Amino acid sequence: MKAIVVGAGEIGRHLAKVLASEGRDTVLIDQSEGVRQHVQESADIMTLQGSGTSSMLLKEAGISDADLFIAVTDSDKVNIIACAIANQNGAKTKVARVSSTEYFNNEEILKPSDFGIDILINPEKLSANEFVRLLSFPDTREFVEFENGKIQLVAFNVDSNNPLVGKSMGNLVGYSWASKLRFTAIKRPDGETVIPTGRDSIQKADEVFVIGSHEAINEMLDFCNVAYRVKPHRVIVVGANRVGIYIAQSLEINGINTKLVDKNLDRAETASGILGKSTVLCGDYLDPLFLDEIGVKDVDGFISVTGHDEDDIMACVTAKQSGAKYVSALIQQPRYLPILADIPLLDAVVSRHLVAVSEILHLVRRGHIISAASLHEIEAEVLEMIVDPGTKIAGKTVSSIRFPDHALIAAIVRRGIHTVATGDLTILPGDHVIVFSLPDAISKVEELFLAQ
Repeated sequence: MKAIVVGAGEIGRHLAKVLASEGRDTVLIDQSEGVRQHVQESADIMTLQGSGTSSMLLKEAGISDADLFIAVTDSDKVNIIACAIANQNGAKTKVARVSSTEYFNNEEILKPSDFGIDILINPEKLSANEFVRLLSFPDTREFVEFENGKIQLVAFNVDSNNPLVGKSMGNLVGYSWASKLRFTAIKRPDGETVIPTGRDSIQKADEVFVIGSHEAINEMLDFCNVAYRVKPHRVIVVGANRVGIYIAQSLEINGINTKLVDKNLDRAETASGILGKSTVLCGDYLDPLFLDEIGVKDVDGFISVTGHDEDDIMACVTAKQSGAKYVSALIQQPRYLPILADIPLLDAVVSRHLVAVSEILHLVRRGHIISAASLHEIEAEVLEMIVDPGTKIAGKTVSSIRFPDHALIAAIVRRGIHTVATGDLTILPGDHVIVFSLPDAISKVEELFLAQ
């Protein structure tokens, strides 16, 4: 299968690497020769320099044979036109990154399908949705859902009062929720990530990653005194850009008292004209005195989405030190993610490129991979995979499968019923298998799901 990605920014590069790792013949196109060379040197991906709106270049890339065409440059117009050209040249599934709502806000006049676009992706809106969702889980560092929420992954920090401290995996079998979930990873304070066995124990300051049914997850979070499904009442959002405005609009719809802050008066005034119930303020969100004046101590959430990583990080740290209960930041540069995971003053971070990549992959998956989520806190993926007849694992018990190190089967869904994977459980064709994997094991995991 052939995939063509236009735009070698963070989203495009990540997508191309994932698609190539799945065995797709992948071509990455970018205007910048420097960016093209960097990608060529760092990944086993064919790259071409030029415009994604060039019919000649797209033909050179093999557009007529493309099963998947994804345009994710920073220009909405380029992405739309590129998809139109790809459609004319026979590409099957076309995906366009479109951040502005002005192009298709009235589908009676103009529709994405008029340009051959099958899937529209708005990274800013996706990021906003993620921030709003995480507000309801203030004590969790990650929250991912599969099978329409029936199966969930959560990650949370273990403090000294958590009853899990000092307990090994084997010690947990007596709890009612333990048989309905799986501890998939433990991130130690020194940054080491462990796929736990029965002998591994949970210690203070660990970050634990757990997958299970939503009932078991809720029961376990209650046991650990981890706050979840909380209704926020007052929220401060920093950054009167698209992401900030989307967040404020969503909070307004949910009846949440919202203040939107920006240093720039023009941006603040523009946002004020768009929003209905939110209070829009112009001020220095890095100044503790200003934060105190606008009531940062009294809010349930503080979200910084200026688009400048350093500002967003420092705004959250300043707000936390000034009394904010929960703070979260938008991160543009993925290289910051491993560092930020170890900063206790940050309750959560959202990576715009990871959110967009996860959504695109979820919508375009074909074959044995149904969906996937890239985690923010550690370099890991959670894959939902279907078992086809003739695969290496079909008909085998979980314990008999030579599963790679750094990966595990967490749960199995059979005819809508989900079960935590145990050693004596036999995997059957048609099962959906939830797999937790570190990067070095993903290709080996996928081999197990290929027909022999």
